[in-house]
Amino acid sequence: MKHILLFTTILLLLSCKHQVTEHEIIVKNLSIEETLQLMLSEEYQQTLNIDEQGRKLLYDFYNNRQFKPLWSSKDSLNEVGSTLKDLLQKPIHFGLSKNRFDLNWSDSLALQNELVIVCGLARSFHDLKHGMSDSTLAVLKPYTYVAIESLDTLLDFSEKKYAEKIISWGPNDTSYVTLANFLFDFVQNNDLNEEKIDLKPYKTDSINAIKTATQLLFTKNYLDSTNLHDSLAFVKSLKKFQEHNWVNPTGKIDEETVQALTETNLHKAQRIALVLEKIRKKPNYPKRYFQINIPEYKLRLYNEDTLCSENNIVVGTFKNQTPELSSSLHTIVVYPFWNVPYSIASKEVLPALKTNVNYLAKNNMVLLRNKDTINPNKVNWSKIKKNTFPYKVVQQPGPKNSLGIVKFEFYNKYDVYFHDTPSKSYFKHVARTYSHGCMRTENPVELAKLVLELDENSVTPDSLDSLFLLPLKHHPIKLKKRIPVFIEYATVSLTPKSEVFLMRDIYYRDDEYIKALKL
Repeated sequence: MKHILLFTTILLLLSCKHQVTEHEIIVKNLSIEETLQLMLSEEYQQTLNIDEQGRKLLYDFYNNRQFKPLWSSKDSLNEVGSTLKDLLQKPIHFGLSKNRFDLNWSDSLALQNELVIVCGLARSFHDLKHGMSDSTLAVLKPYTYVAIESLDTLLDFSEKKYAEKIISWGPNDTSYVTLANFLFDFVQNNDLNEEKIDLKPYKTDSINAIKTATQLLFTKNYLDSTNLHDSLAFVKSLKKFQEHNWVNPTGKIDEETVQALTETNLHKAQRIALVLEKIRKKPNYPKRYFQINIPEYKLRLYNEDTLCSENNIVVGTFKNQTPELSSSLHTIVVYPFWNVPYSIASKEVLPALKTNVNYLAKNNMVLLRNKDTINPNKVNWSKIKKNTFPYKVVQQPGPKNSLGIVKFEFYNKYDVYFHDTPSKSYFKHVARTYSHGCMRTENPVELAKLVLELDENSVTPDSLDSLFLLPLKHHPIKLKKRIPVFIEYATVSLTPKSEVFLMRDIYYRDDEYIKALKL
C-alpha cells in the first residue's frame, strides 16, 4: 500500500507544471529508484541545470537499469563516485572546459552529483577525442553527447584507474598523453586558488618592484633567508630565474620578467590545457614536414616520423608578430633579393634617408619606381611623407643582405618565410624576438642541403656549395615535391626526454583562448 502511495506521489509531482526542487526531493520519503526517476523528469530539469538532450540520454540510460544508481546510496557516493566528483569539480584536471560541467552539484543529494558526473562525462568524451572548440579555438562547440550504447563501457571504473581512463579518451598521441598526465599531477599537487601578485616593472615603481620581486624569488626558492637583503644575490637569482623562464637574463625587472614572476599555478594549468586542446585540433601531419613553434624559437624538419633537423630561430617582435599558418615550401633561393615591405620602407628606411641619403648605398639597396632605378640624391626627402612613400626598396644579394645567403619560400598572405641572417649574435639570446615577422634560421645552408637531399633534387648538396662560390648570383631552386610547413604557437612543450617545460607567452595570445574556452 505504501509503495502505491509513493508511486502516486511521483505521478502527481510529474503531472504538476511546477519545477521540482532539491528541497522537495529531500522531504519526500521515496526509494532510491523513485528518487532517481523523479530527478530525471522534466520538472527537475531546471534544478539540475541540464539541457533536454542530456536529460533524455540520462533518462533512457537509467531506465535501462531500472533506475538503479551506479555509485550512490540515498545519502552518499561510494568510493568511485566520490573520487570522480573530486576530480570533475575541477575539470581542468583533464584540460576540460568548465562549460561542460555547468550543472548543479548538490551539497545534500548524492544522486544528483552522480547525474552531474555521468552527464559531464557523456559530454566530454567527444571533447577529449576531437576537441571542444571550433577551428579558430575562439568558440566552444555545442555539446556532443556520447551514444547511449557506449555509456556502460565509458562509465566502467571498476579498475579504479580514473585519470588513466579519462585521459585515454584523448588522441593517441605520445605528446598528448605525456602532457595530459603532467597536467593531472600538476593540478593534484598544487594550489590553484592563489591570488596573482601585483608587481610592476622597475621603471614604474622601483622600490616596490625590488621588494615584491624579492618576495617572489624567495617563495620560488631562488633566494633563501640568508641573502634576502643582498643586492648581488638578488640580481644573480633574478638572472637565473629569467634563464629558466625564457626571459633574457638582464637582471632587470622588466615587463617580460613581471609576466613570468607573477604567473599563478592556475594560469600555468590553463596554458597546459590550452595546448592539449591544440593537439586535439591539430591536422594529421604528413610523412615529411616542417614544424615551427614560435614561442619555443625552434624550427624542426621531420621525415618518416623522424626528427631530421632542429634549428634555433629568431621570430618577430611583439609589434611585428610572426603569424600562425600552414603552407608548403616550394623554393630555396640562393643569394636572395630582399624586396623591402612597404611598411618597413616607409617607417624605417624613409627616416634613415632623411638623416643620411647614403643609407641605401651603405646597405646595398636600390630605389625603384615603375621598375626604373631612382637616384636617391635627386630626391627631396624632406617632402616625402610616411604615408605617401612612392618608391620600392630592394636590397641586393650578398652576405650583408637582411635575408643572408639563402631563403626558404612558401606562399602565404603575410609574406613571411624563413631565411639566413647576417645577425648571428641573436641566436645566443634566450628570448629571440627581433625580426619583422620572418623567421631567421640558424645553420640555413646545412638545412638547405638536407632538404635538397630528401627531395632528390637535381641540385645536390655539393652543387649547392658551388652556387655559393659564384659571384652573388640570385638562383632559385624549385623543389620536386613541396614540403608542408606548419607555423604554430604553443607555450608548453616537451624536451627530447619528455620533460614538460612552459615557455613565456611572448605575444600574450593564450589568455584570449583560455577565456573563450572557459578553462
